[in-house]
Amino acid sequence: MTEALTGFAAIAISGFLLAVVALMFFMALIQPIWCVVDCAIDDKRGTASKVIWIIALILLYGLANWFYGAFAAGGKALRRLTRLAWIFAIVLVVAFAALFYTHVEFRRGIQDEWKRREFIVQAGAADRTDCIPGCVR
Repeated sequence: MTEALTGFAAIAISGFLLAVVALMFFMALIQPIWCVVDCAIDDKRGTASKVIWIIALILLYGLANWFYGAFAAGGKALRRLTRLAWIFAIVLVVAFAALFYTHVEFRRGIQDEWKRREFIVQAGAADRTDCIPGCVR
């Protein structure tokens, strides 16, 4: 039996998904490039500092960008948007945890979906004919 979301629930879920997509787009594509450019054009930073930061930003892609953007960025807009993204990510995690631990139906739906995906992976692996040594069929 399936239920259709209507009214406020549909708007809330749509808004939540849109927010997650926007946050991921910013944090995965826009912010890393913005951090490297910000560091490279910062007049207050010396050459050695620029080189170290740019290497760190490239090698430690996600982690370094979060910290550079929030605390070391020369541009105020980058600092503010990164801090806003931090707050937004924390709010999304807390909201998900609150829903998961307070609503039985939500938790059951997540667990059912997890089991369904796990089953699909196991079924696909069991159907394979090319088995590596030590594989049990």
